[in-house]
Amino acid sequence: MSGRDTWYPDVLGPGKMPLGMVYIPSGAFQSGEDGEDIMGMHTARKKTVSVPAFYMDATEISNNEYRQFVHWVRDSIAREKLYARSYGEDAERWINIPDNFFKEPYRTLVDMGSDVQGGNNPYQRLMDSLNNSEVDKTFITMLANSNGKLVNNKMKPKALIKPILIGGQAYKPLSTESKEKDQLGVVMSDKELQLIFQAYTGPFKGTAGSESDVKIENKSTIKNLQGGRVENRKYFTLNWAEPLEYDDPEVAFLLSDMYYSKEESYYKRKEIDTRLLFFDYFWIDYKEAARRGKVVTKAIDSRVNFDYENQPLATRREPLGKDAKTNDLHRSTLFYDGEKTWVDETTNNALARTDDGQINPEIDSAISSLNSTGNVKSTILENPGQDLDLGFTNSKGQHNAIRGHTDRSRFIIQERINVYPDTLCWVRDYTYAFHHPMTQNYFWNTAYDNYPVVGVTWTQAKAFSVWRTQIFHSWLQSNGDLFVNDFRLPTESEWERAARGDLDMSEYPWGGPYIRNNSGCFLANFKPMRGRYFEDGGFYTVKVYSYNPNGFGLYCMAGNVAEWCSSAFDESAYEFETDMAPDYEYDAKDGDPTAKKRKVLRGGSWKDIGFYLMNSTRTFEYQDTAKSYIGFRNTMTHLGRGGKSIEQENGEEIQSDISIK
Repeated sequence: MSGRDTWYPDVLGPGKMPLGMVYIPSGAFQSGEDGEDIMGMHTARKKTVSVPAFYMDATEISNNEYRQFVHWVRDSIAREKLYARSYGEDAERWINIPDNFFKEPYRTLVDMGSDVQGGNNPYQRLMDSLNNSEVDKTFITMLANSNGKLVNNKMKPKALIKPILIGGQAYKPLSTESKEKDQLGVVMSDKELQLIFQAYTGPFKGTAGSESDVKIENKSTIKNLQGGRVENRKYFTLNWAEPLEYDDPEVAFLLSDMYYSKEESYYKRKEIDTRLLFFDYFWIDYKEAARRGKVVTKAIDSRVNFDYENQPLATRREPLGKDAKTNDLHRSTLFYDGEKTWVDETTNNALARTDDGQINPEIDSAISSLNSTGNVKSTILENPGQDLDLGFTNSKGQHNAIRGHTDRSRFIIQERINVYPDTLCWVRDYTYAFHHPMTQNYFWNTAYDNYPVVGVTWTQAKAFSVWRTQIFHSWLQSNGDLFVNDFRLPTESEWERAARGDLDMSEYPWGGPYIRNNSGCFLANFKPMRGRYFEDGGFYTVKVYSYNPNGFGLYCMAGNVAEWCSSAFDESAYEFETDMAPDYEYDAKDGDPTAKKRKVLRGGSWKDIGFYLMNSTRTFEYQDTAKSYIGFRNTMTHLGRGGKSIEQENGEEIQSDISIK
């Protein structure tokens, strides 16, 4: 397609990688024990696996890098408060206003998206020409074009379709004369914007009185104001270009509730209450979204006996589109409550199938009646478990059986987590030991900027990855570039592939089988000998770029801190995982047994013995646990073939792409 830029597989252009990352090419390797299973754990049997290409952080995430995340959350909360608590232009400076900032009712129509045509409602036929004509009339009417009925020499607008009635009344567009007089249209005017920032919430009740007030000639503008700062916040983005000075007296006053109270402060120090630093983020549950029941294509299962000879083509859709499932109980149960029609053969005994899987003919008519669009009181949008039929039955009676979901928002998982690391882990992890100075200084003091962050749970590491992705994607979008794959925690197989450094059958990232070099110096930060911790050059953690990197250019893949993987831990995972990009993923719920809340740890740490430094050693920790010896690093899946030489992929292959265009 003309006009598309050439894609460089290393994301940022020829010869460049995502900042701080190295390239791990696609390849196969022998996972599992490289020698005898001396511990008798039987958790890592030898197996050949293949992993696609990816990028991995050359170092563990440092205190300095994670602190950027904490500061971003702190500053975003502060900016939200300053926007809500300021007035007029002082509030406006903390946000960015969209170029096309729609007002009501246009805003409602834009937000509805496909729902305005019943796109998520299987009872309403999307391709119905009559339905589409009503939608067309809606858009024409809202743009104040003369498509209505002439009554007493005045144009009466058409009533809108039901989903977008404003206050129960049909929208009445402004006349051409009114639009010219007030300069009001689809988009907010400057005067309307000023009124929004003057009102905290709800319609603006004031009148133009003082010089600082906005002068509005048309009183209806004040009456129909589109809410205040609170209602309109969702349409704005924070303005990060505006400097935030915490020492400014006015700012300090407006942010008073972000600090510890007088009773909780230590020696009257004015410090941010880290218990308030919550981060809201989202991720997509692809595994749940990918689930499907058995697709039924027989005419009798369509509930409606179409007259294929005489019925218009546009109506030949099965209105409910429900799979014939027998035990797929992850879907929500449907029922009829007197107001809405909810149908599910799976749980409704009255609609059960016969033993041979066929629909009971005695109740087929009841099903058809219940599923009739004429009996529907409302839609089924509130049921996220309903499957939607995106297929089509042609005039020969063939159904192409394409499936979707009525509401994909159920697969967009929203989470909230406190981002501040558990600095008390240094004290909690060790009984009868003195580690108070590490608790007091390790995360904040500049002396530890380039040391690996610790005290971070698996979920916090996941949240950091989402934040990092959104920052990167926002930057790409601002440059007009395409989105790339997300930053994430590595799978267990990716971590082992990276740790081996393309040295197959090697016990350690540097090869092996020894843990010292020819000069007798230790090659990693761990617990050497009988506990001579400083013998390897570090008492606790060391800087993230310490020791020599492995063959892929990765530092501290053994020792320093153990690293979270995205994979769930199971002792027998190597037995049932596939040999192509293997992974075992499980999203543990609160009520699950603790064994299901284990996540894989790899690499060993500064307090572990040499066994845990081996490439093949598998261990775990619970996902809600923070330790002084656990950190993490990110990966990103490579876009492209992922061959041995990325320079060649950027050279010959890119030139071929250009010549083809």
